[in-house]
Amino acid sequence: MSQLAQQAQPAVEKLLQAEENQLYEQLGILAKAMAEDPTKGSSFAPEVTYDQAQMGLKEDVREFGERLFRRLNKEAYKLMCGSDPDDQQARKGLLDAFGVSDVAVAAALSGLIVTQLGVAPAIAAVVAALIVKRFFRPTYEELCALWKKHLPKEA
Repeated sequence: MSQLAQQAQPAVEKLLQAEENQLYEQLGILAKAMAEDPTKGSSFAPEVTYDQAQMGLKEDVREFGERLFRRLNKEAYKLMCGSDPDDQQARKGLLDAFGVSDVAVAAALSGLIVTQLGVAPAIAAVVAALIVKRFFRPTYEELCALWKKHLPKEA
């Protein structure tokens, strides 16, 4: 397990206990907090709380989190399930996590999202937790096939 995956593991373990709507809300809250203070995204588990005056209505924050997830979901899919030879080494670590646990997969995916997509650790942990909650299956191929079916359609 990579050093980043080890750092992400406690955060994703906690995030995987949340419902999907809670994760979308958390994603929106984190993104809004990072807009005010970018250093809040430097940790996989930052101390960020909802502030209606700064962030707006919770429903709007959750919807913002859903939109952000849809954008990052496509990029994460290409990284994890794509065929780009430049990403092959990065995928190997992720494949090694399959068969261990959903926490191991989410932690490994968090690290990949940070290093390969340049996403802040706080956001990467929530995105990885959402992906694992929505698409985790015992085998890599099943995960990619299911995930592909749920990608947003191109406009």
